Amino acid sequence: MEARKLAEAEAAMAAGAKLLKTSMFGRWKPDYEMAATEYEKAAVAFRVAKAMPQAIGAFMKCAEAHEQSNSKFMAAKHLETAALLAKDNLKLYEQTCQLYEKSSKLHEEDNRVDAAADALIKAARAIESENTERGSKLVEVACDLYENAIELTEVQVLQSLDTYKAAVQYLNRAKQYARAASLLSRQASVHARVDQPHNVARCELSSIILLLKANKFVAAEDGCNAAQARGDGFGGNDEAFAAVELLDAYARQSAEAIAACVAQPVFTYLDNHVTLIARGAIFCLLMSLLGPAPLLPLRV
Repeated sequence: MEARKLAEAEAAMAAGAKLLKTSMFGRWKPDYEMAATEYEKAAVAFRVAKAMPQAIGAFMKCAEAHEQSNSKFMAAKHLETAALLAKDNLKLYEQTCQLYEKSSKLHEEDNRVDAAADALIKAARAIESENTERGSKLVEVACDLYENAIELTEVQVLQSLDTYKAAVQYLNRAKQYARAASLLSRQASVHARVDQPHNVARCELSSIILLLKANKFVAAEDGCNAAQARGDGFGGNDEAFAAVELLDAYARQSAEAIAACVAQPVFTYLDNHVTLIARGAIFCLLMSLLGPAPLLPLRV
């Protein structure tokens, strides 16, 4: 079975290469569409034969042919298939990341910002265990794609929220709390755009929590004041009152007041990873206030 599939794959690769050749007395220009078909046949056969490196190469050849025939969507999808094989079968995480990045670029050129952002999130996850800083930059760029887009459909605006959430979770896992807080504020503006004031409030409270986790009390206080001044869903809500109480407790360096604050039900409505920080990591850090050194540099 495997030998037969390998033979089929090699024959399809040869057929694809032949379709790209030109001559004075034969084909005047490459037939990229038919070549893509042959390379896809080869990729599938290699995959069945469990020849994964060859399957990845064939999918990449297929993507190149589709790109040459101006079918960027299909080119991107075949690159993503190659990326899956590189990650799941060969654990080639750097190659996986590069393939997803190339796919993202093709989606972006094809005005598919949602698919482009999704590919970058996948690229970041592929290298998360090896290069979290590079991955952190990739998830931030994924969010930038939406903000830099000239025009977004209503569906794409809503899809951007999933990208922001995935990026924030990634940055929290990478312990990049201040950067995650910045994305949460940007996510809040999207919720305001689609008239979701309660989600605006939750994002802003989450941002304040992460800034406190990052030991950036002044930035947290400034962010709280700015969010209340905007009047787009934060000010006057339970989340705003909780944020003010939390900041006041920090300013007074009262571990007891902070513990009482983060025990409020409003914190249960935040994303789980933020709630864990609020009730777990932050609370544990606040216990150090019982010692001689203050936890945060307070505004003077």
